[in-house]
Amino acid sequence: MLRILLSVLASVLVGCLAGASWAATKSIGKDGVMVRSGPSLEHQVVFRASLGYPVEIKEKKGDWVLIRDWEGDTGWVFEPMISEIRTAVIRTEGANIRSAPSTDGDVRAKARKGEIFKILDRKDNWLKLGYYHDGVEVGWIRQDLVFGE
Repeated sequence: MLRILLSVLASVLVGCLAGASWAATKSIGKDGVMVRSGPSLEHQVVFRASLGYPVEIKEKKGDWVLIRDWEGDTGWVFEPMISEIRTAVIRTEGANIRSAPSTDGDVRAKARKGEIFKILDRKDNWLKLGYYHDGVEVGWIRQDLVFGE
């Protein structure tokens, strides 16, 4: 009986984790990627996304993925334009980036709303950020101040 229960629980857990992958946050892998109103080249371009722009993957249709950005805008992107590089965009003006994953850490920088950083590490509800192109560490920020991860 215990084996059956554990087997059922494992199946449910695997199903939940597989479903959760659709809400994964990834990033745009090329500069100027066209985000379209539907999953084909025939659909209208609704906006362009820059290199490193973090997006949440909502759905997949063939070679296309439906994305949502930090402002709630949605659209379709050709899947090879999506990168596994974890990035974050700052949601608030003047967000503190600190020397340690705590409000006790010294403020190293103030980030502007809309700035994009590479995520280097995570500790509890803090993210260690670095510059996108060279990965040079900037510091730590509370996760609720960014979109991404």
